[in-house]
Amino acid sequence: MSLAETVMRRAVEPAVLRYCQWRGDPVARWMGPRAKADPYPLYESVRERGLVRSKLGPWVTASHATASAILRDRRFSSSPVHQRGYRPPAYPPGDPRAGLPDDDLLTLDPPDHTRLRRLVSGTFTPKAIAALEPFIRDTAGQLLDSAGPAGFDLIEALAFPLPIAVICHLLGVPAGDQARFRAWGHDVAATLEPQTARAAASQSRTSEQALAAYLGDLVAKRRAEPDGSLLSALIAAEEEGDRLTSGELVSMALLLLVAGFETTVNLIGNGTVALLREAGREQWRSLADDPALVPGAVEELLRYDSPVQMTSRTATEDADVGGTVIRRGTPVIVAIGGANRDPEVFSQPGRLQVSRPDASRHLSFSLGIHHCLGAPLARLEGRVALEELTGRHPGLELAGTPVRRPLLVLRGFESVPVRPALRRGAQDRAGRAPGG
Repeated sequence: MSLAETVMRRAVEPAVLRYCQWRGDPVARWMGPRAKADPYPLYESVRERGLVRSKLGPWVTASHATASAILRDRRFSSSPVHQRGYRPPAYPPGDPRAGLPDDDLLTLDPPDHTRLRRLVSGTFTPKAIAALEPFIRDTAGQLLDSAGPAGFDLIEALAFPLPIAVICHLLGVPAGDQARFRAWGHDVAATLEPQTARAAASQSRTSEQALAAYLGDLVAKRRAEPDGSLLSALIAAEEEGDRLTSGELVSMALLLLVAGFETTVNLIGNGTVALLREAGREQWRSLADDPALVPGAVEELLRYDSPVQMTSRTATEDADVGGTVIRRGTPVIVAIGGANRDPEVFSQPGRLQVSRPDASRHLSFSLGIHHCLGAPLARLEGRVALEELTGRHPGLELAGTPVRRPLLVLRGFESVPVRPALRRGAQDRAGRAPGG
């Protein structure tokens, strides 16, 4: 059961949702358009109240200390099996999802999680990630070369195609299939969002089926014809005679796509917009002048406007958290975006500071046993994208109003129009009205 289902199992009817919003319920208010556009004031009000119980069922927290404690606490599981009334998904015969395990690396508990992580982690070594940098940099350069000198949409030109190219490279997806692979991943990521729209859920199901079928065929092909892809390495991974099953391989590939695609899109988009707005302009120029500042800047961008705003855990037993007892089977929503702006940890948390010394204390990659396995890859992609952007376009500026996607969990932009700064003479000419 996803975070969306956790929230919506008590709020299927829009009337219930509206009533809870009217009563000031934090979870219900998060799902409104105002909070999706800017959730940070609401996080602040939740943080001031500590742990808050929503009328929709879950407890919620936006405190860095409480969030860290829950994410590390083995009494809180990311698996939905511990929630009251949980029923595993049931698929009809022939559905390609029927052969997949109910849980993946993000939701498994030990010892199954320990086994799977051990098998997979050998393919995500620092050396293997570092070896991807030439491919990532070359791809980013080609994308920006194709964007043109007059101006472009940052999301369409770089933020979307770069991570999808990396994921497809890792999995050995042919270039001709990348467009539909991207569309499927975009739809499947929507399953993380609380929603009541049946059409959106139906579209996600269709894409899940198509993607699971495609990846199942790809796993079979790579078993027969291994190549240099990560997927082939996962197939070959073995420890003490144990290997990943075909279902586990497909599940892992799905996770790589959803967790490693949309999040990196949002990191690049959110970070660039924050730097190009007035408060960040000077910092953009500092990154262009001194690329050594970029790795630290990536940490600050992850903190300042996190690509993933929240996650959830469920109490597997009655647990006392800072004097509040959370009963067994009750979910807790951890507002990562709120914890990343906790003034108890970060000085002036609402201010962007690319040289912030403690920015890496953010929770954007979670903590504990479910700390993001792909964090080094996300950092690498973010660093290369920012280095290429600032190096090629030190005077880059917004060319219009960025358009937010109306999402809560995956916070990002649909469109970010930008243009390289014109030379002074060209700016004067562009600003002159005809006949003026």
